[in-house]
Amino acid sequence: MKVTDPVCGMQVDPDKAAGKAEYQGQTYYFCSEDCRKAFQAEPSKYAMPKHKDHDHHH
Repeated sequence: MKVTDPVCGMQVDPDKAAGKAEYQGQTYYFCSEDCRKAFQAEPSKYAMPKHKDHDHHH
């Protein structure tokens, strides 16, 4: 089963992922070391569920 790289949105096979990181008890997998580094620099930016990004009122 493939998972989504939280940084770039690419589908990644966890067994072949270029990197992984844990954040708040969840493991995230990445297509590249660059994506892993970006995630680790700002994990809260990428780890948030997509549908919760719009907390502000229009």
